[in-house]
Amino acid sequence: MGILPPNAFYGYMNLTSLTIENNNISRIDTNSFGGLYNLVWLTLKYNRLEALDIDVFEDLRSLEILNMEGNGLKRIAKPFPELAYLTWLDLKRNQIEVIHADTFENLLNLEALDLAVNFLTFVRPGLFHGLRNLKKIDLSANAIKTLPVTLFHNLRSLNSLNLSGVEINNIEIRHFRHLPKLEFIYFKKFQYCSYAPYVRICAPKTDGLSSTEHLLVWPVLRLSVWVVALTTCAGNSVVLAWRLLSKKEDRVLSLFIRNLSVADFLMGVYLVTVGSLDVAFRDEYNKHAHQWMSSWHCTLCGLLAMVSCEVSVLILSLITVERYRCIKTNVRAVTVTAARYCLAIVWLLGLGLAVFPVVKWPQQRAFYSSNGLCFPLHIDDPFMLGWEYSAFVFLGVNFFAMVLIMGLYLSMFTIIREDRQRARPVTLKKQEDVVLALRFFFIVLTDCLCWIPIVIIKILALCEVRISENVYAWVVVFILPINSALNPVIYTLAAPTELRRRIQKFSQRILKCHKQIECMLTSNRTPRSSVATQSLTGTDIASASTDCTSAAGSYHPMARQSIAAIHELSESSEADDTIL
Repeated sequence: MGILPPNAFYGYMNLTSLTIENNNISRIDTNSFGGLYNLVWLTLKYNRLEALDIDVFEDLRSLEILNMEGNGLKRIAKPFPELAYLTWLDLKRNQIEVIHADTFENLLNLEALDLAVNFLTFVRPGLFHGLRNLKKIDLSANAIKTLPVTLFHNLRSLNSLNLSGVEINNIEIRHFRHLPKLEFIYFKKFQYCSYAPYVRICAPKTDGLSSTEHLLVWPVLRLSVWVVALTTCAGNSVVLAWRLLSKKEDRVLSLFIRNLSVADFLMGVYLVTVGSLDVAFRDEYNKHAHQWMSSWHCTLCGLLAMVSCEVSVLILSLITVERYRCIKTNVRAVTVTAARYCLAIVWLLGLGLAVFPVVKWPQQRAFYSSNGLCFPLHIDDPFMLGWEYSAFVFLGVNFFAMVLIMGLYLSMFTIIREDRQRARPVTLKKQEDVVLALRFFFIVLTDCLCWIPIVIIKILALCEVRISENVYAWVVVFILPINSALNPVIYTLAAPTELRRRIQKFSQRILKCHKQIECMLTSNRTPRSSVATQSLTGTDIASASTDCTSAAGSYHPMARQSIAAIHELSESSEADDTIL
């Protein structure tokens, strides 16, 4: 069709609805709609109207709905004429870059304005001034980066506001404070919902971690955070207490593990804090979300988790390096004083890694307040403030530490296995290798379970691969604290410490006593009389026990060899304490 000529609809004075769609119209003459005083609905969808003289609508005094979706409009240079009955104006899917502040000032009864999917980069402060009847605004999918604080002020009838797909760098509570009837609001990020705390429905409804109702969105998360938190706190408390009370442990190793327990205990404290806040904010989280995430309490909570995570990783690396050096050189040169200096450096380093982003971005707390859990893994928004530093910590420091630990434990296992093959009898080689391999396997396994998933997820996020919004919650509640929860088991309960040796000795005594009684019963069994049954006295048992032992010594040389082997294995187990 090309051009819509003047008076194109002359003679259709009673026309109430007109649709001109997909006609490739590039220009409309100023008088094309002349005389259409009764037109109520005008649709000009999907044409090629790159430029439009707004005066073409001047005669449309009864117009209520105007749809110009999908044209190539780039700018609206003049204000709309006075269209007293216009209630719906649709300008979505155009290429509008600039809208003047007075463009809509004559549309006093406008109720719905759709400017979605355009090229707007900014919006003038007075754009909606005077539109007191406006109930719905759609600015979604524009390139807007900032919004004037007063943009929506005095829109007291506004019921729905769509800002999805819009990055609002200057978002504040003041943007939405004077909107008493606002019930629906749509954002690009769930975190923006915290700036509209009293809006009934906000989308997105969750980021996988939290919802507008709850800090922890899923019931299983609410239960699990307490299980993991209490397990972590209890396990590390027991280990710390035992290591403090025990006097026969390797002092350097014990010092390392005590500090490791303290670092891991901090992760438990962090999870307890999260669980407590979830209870406190139950059913009304969004009302408190902004105040919580922008507070120093959230920053402190994030610092606590970050310090715990980094110090734990560094101490595990320190223990591994020290054990490797000890086994490789067969020299124990590290004193308690030197170990204390090393640990002081580790704590300062961990604290420095956690505090640096707070110092670097003092006016913006987004590094730790990107979500309700205040942990800066940045999976949901991988390129937000401080993303380079987050990648450096999790993909640089922590991943390098994991590779170092895996490599050194593999090397240690090889060295120890070769030494034992030369020094141990054949009957003990396999058993010792299996025990040692299992210990090393569980140490490396916990590191892999924790850091390999995090590294993979972080890399995928940086490659802009869409990751399920539920992943973040499981990472923070389960995967991240796994080292903190299992380290006490791996480094103390599963290692040959004094406690374990005492339990082993007690078990061996019980087993020995049981075998002696069995031997006594076998050697002293007599035929049962038809009249009476003989009974054994305590003296008989003691005598039989002695006979059994002496018999084993006199008639079973293989028993003596087995007992000697057990003693040798026990001694080697004590030596292994330096490894773990």
